Amino acid sequence: MALSEKRLSGLVEIQNTDMSLNRSLLKDRVANTLRDYISSGRIPEGTKLTEREVATLLGISRIPARDALMVLENEGLVISKSNGRYVIELTEKDVREIHALRWTLEKLAVELAAQNVTDKTKSMLLDALRSLEAVGAGGDVNGWTREDMALHRAIWRLADNAHLLKVLDSVLGAVFVLAERNKIYGERNVEDDIAEHRELVHLIVAGDAARAGGVIEAHLKKSLEMTLKTFRLSDVTDVSR
Repeated sequence: MALSEKRLSGLVEIQNTDMSLNRSLLKDRVANTLRDYISSGRIPEGTKLTEREVATLLGISRIPARDALMVLENEGLVISKSNGRYVIELTEKDVREIHALRWTLEKLAVELAAQNVTDKTKSMLLDALRSLEAVGAGGDVNGWTREDMALHRAIWRLADNAHLLKVLDSVLGAVFVLAERNKIYGERNVEDDIAEHRELVHLIVAGDAARAGGVIEAHLKKSLEMTLKTFRLSDVTDVSR
């Protein structure tokens, strides 16, 4: 017997949530809202997303819904199949490949950012670090992933390489999902995470490309180990239900 297809309109818990958005919101805010619900698991992996259902769910027209889905598709969070768009379903192989790409290319981005550092970029990075420290100190679990990725993306942009940024942005959606898995199933120490990010930013600001590159590589390899554990933990949790 064929398995029933998960559909956005069938997620009762979300339908009962006040998610109405002002119709004047631009595609980026719509994309941010969808990204948050997908990365937190409230819209599960494998869910089919249609412009009509997204528009109805968020109280918007189909044009910003379409544009937002295209944004998420560019980030790799949504994929197109012959019968529509779906939220990605990540495998352990995907996790290994994404991390291999990140610690190769993000190391390059960090090194370039350190080489390109200016007074303006110092200020931008330190502001992003303070935002991350604030959500960590305040116990804002939902805000952690958002600010964490905002800091990483700030570094990517400071590398000043449009082609590098495009490739890294193409896995941004998957990175959000994996970060949320770590938050749910992992044993992450927020204080250690903040200390690692603080060291990274200070090395970039100091223009120490070599040491900054080493820090980000070690950080991402540690993240891979943690993420692989979440797959085993989630499998055990699913079986026990």
